[in-house]
Amino acid sequence: MGIFDIFRRQTVNPVTAASTDTGGTSLIGRLAAIPRWMLLILGAFFAAILYWGVLGSLLSDTRADLTVRPDTTVLPPGGSVAVATAAMLLDRALDKGWTPNDSLLRPTGLLEDMPAFQRGQHSAISAFVTSFDQGVGGDPELSEAADALKTPPERGWLHGDFPFIGGSAEGRYRDAVEALARYNRAVAESEAPGEGDARELRLALLSLHAALGEEAGAVDRMIDDSRVGSADAQFNEVRGAAYAAAMLMRGLREDFGTTIGQRQLAATWAETTEALDAVSGKRPTFGVGRQDFVEQGYFLMRARESLRTIAAGLAR
Repeated sequence: MGIFDIFRRQTVNPVTAASTDTGGTSLIGRLAAIPRWMLLILGAFFAAILYWGVLGSLLSDTRADLTVRPDTTVLPPGGSVAVATAAMLLDRALDKGWTPNDSLLRPTGLLEDMPAFQRGQHSAISAFVTSFDQGVGGDPELSEAADALKTPPERGWLHGDFPFIGGSAEGRYRDAVEALARYNRAVAESEAPGEGDARELRLALLSLHAALGEEAGAVDRMIDDSRVGSADAQFNEVRGAAYAAAMLMRGLREDFGTTIGQRQLAATWAETTEALDAVSGKRPTFGVGRQDFVEQGYFLMRARESLRTIAAGLAR
């Protein structure tokens, strides 16, 4: 190695060296200059976005699947399809996670759509089970299910009622699912399950009419003044109630097919389910607007009018 080689190795371009050194130390220096408490706050902020924002959105589910059917665990041969449908809808909602009573410790704790959708389902199912129990004359299993469903959807394991711990909505609704399944097993094992009478069916339909009436009133209020509440939450609560009602109508159609045919109510029945399907199936892509509520209110009105017509036909 010559002396010129050694000289070249030891000679550094001062401009390049300064530029490189300044750029490297600048980035590291800026990071090092940020206080540790600020880095912790920034880290917590991004973690919160990932946890409650991204993960919560991924877990959110407000789909209205109208193709599902109860399996044999809740619908043995000869059991009531409507009762089994109520149990199935509750069970599916609970398996996804009951979100109306979620705390902030869960990623779904800040969601609005999914809790509202499940509250709507509970409203229709609870009304149906209570009326069905009245229609059959007070069955012990149905009465137990109806009592369990009286638990508010927002009730968590820690609440203000004595003994203050336990009896959450999720736990009580699982009790309701089991009670409905026991009712259907008892019906299937009875000597003559048969079809219920017109009064039984009429009471069930009037309960759905009342539950949808409460939702229709909320829709009207949102149309008049959108500031009365969260538009997305209210829209999805109505969707949940309509979805449960549509599925229960399908079950009742199978349970009371002979009565419906004899009273010549099949066409009106189909109109009711079509209107309910339209309400439950509508999911706006870019937020909920006034026109969405107007459309929702229209189909709710059609469904409730058809339910009144069917109930009148059953009263004759």
